Amino acid sequence: MKTLVHPWPVHGKGTRIVPVFLPFAGCRTRCIYCAQTLQTGRSLQGIRQVLDEAFSMLRARSKRGLEPCELAFYGGTFTALERSAFGFCLHSALEWRNMGLISSWRCSTRPDCLDERLLLDMRAAGCTTVELGIQSFVNEVLRTSLRGYDAETAFKAMEMVKNAGLKLGVQLLPGLPGHTASDFVDDVNRTLAAKPAFMRFYPCLVVEGTGLAKLYHEGRYVPWSVATTISALSEGILLSHEKNVPVIRLGVAVEQGFEEHVLAGPRDPNLGTRVLSGALLKLVERDVERHGAIRRMELPRAVQGYLYGHRRENAEALGRLGLKRESIGWISGEEIRIFCG
Repeated sequence: MKTLVHPWPVHGKGTRIVPVFLPFAGCRTRCIYCAQTLQTGRSLQGIRQVLDEAFSMLRARSKRGLEPCELAFYGGTFTALERSAFGFCLHSALEWRNMGLISSWRCSTRPDCLDERLLLDMRAAGCTTVELGIQSFVNEVLRTSLRGYDAETAFKAMEMVKNAGLKLGVQLLPGLPGHTASDFVDDVNRTLAAKPAFMRFYPCLVVEGTGLAKLYHEGRYVPWSVATTISALSEGILLSHEKNVPVIRLGVAVEQGFEEHVLAGPRDPNLGTRVLSGALLKLVERDVERHGAIRRMELPRAVQGYLYGHRRENAEALGRLGLKRESIGWISGEEIRIFCG
């Protein structure tokens, strides 16, 4: 009997991350899929208000005896903020860390809004992680989506983040115009070659008021189906987990009022569950195909709800593969063990 061991990194451990949203801040272009109003950046006064609210929240956490958190600057393009606003954010974050309110901070930004000096200044102010919204490495897809940079810029940005001693996170956006499932697999592999700390997969949705909505109405863009999305993203999960890289988000976080503005695309409230279930099924299928009948399977308890899938959609296939409930064990750790032969 052959024992096959597969890494299955579990996200959610460690320091709590508390987001601070700076809507539109630093955005100077409008990508084809973006529903946010084009702005040249949020004013320093607006940034101060957001940070004042964050400070009040952090002090309240501290008074309740909660451990210092990791602060996350999300929304817009953090590193493209107007200079005084950017400096104020760095000064505030460093002050809060020195006060013991936060342990560190992270931000999300574009790959064409970085340089070595800026990253070192961020690190000196307590930044530990930079998430890059790369979306794809396919130049034609980037051009059509009005991203304003090419794959080479994205590769250099990943390298800069790593060279600055910061953790790298990468966001991919599968299903953009001209983007295929095969392209997405290539994008995942290119990302993994840079050894990121984590990834996020945000399948492309058509939101009213966007350039993408115009293409959709004109019949020049067809979004991915839910089935295509689940198949492609589950492949991305397997590739990432093989390298022990967690995918910490599957699908956009649905804000109040957002859903009613989505015109088309792979919408499914159970998308994350179905992708992870699809990845587990593919894992079993491939091991059985290569190594013979499955005798036993041991999985981390954290994936207990994913094996049989949403509404037990994997049950029939797992049964055909010979997996029985009595041959399944739930264990601690971050590995899946499959016994075949």
